Amino acid sequence: MQMIRTTIPLPVDIHQEWRMEALLKKMTLGELILEKTGTKKKRSSKMDVDGQIRKDFAFFDKVGRSGLAIDAVAAVREDRNRDNA
Repeated sequence: MQMIRTTIPLPVDIHQEWRMEALLKKMTLGELILEKTGTKKKRSSKMDVDGQIRKDFAFFDKVGRSGLAIDAVAAVREDRNRDNA
């Protein structure tokens, strides 16, 4: 679930009550509010994150191999020589 940070005004007593409840449950105030509204926050497990990282690296590796081979040093020298001519 994509999250957006926001600011909402709460009465002081409600804020203190919810903050204490969140501390006792060892969760953030945002997670407590999601719980109270009945919304479940999907947490990524470590395996999901590792799998996504591997998938991303495989994609970038494929993209990197599909392009033209470029000699970066030669390209910089050519550009420098063209500008200094």
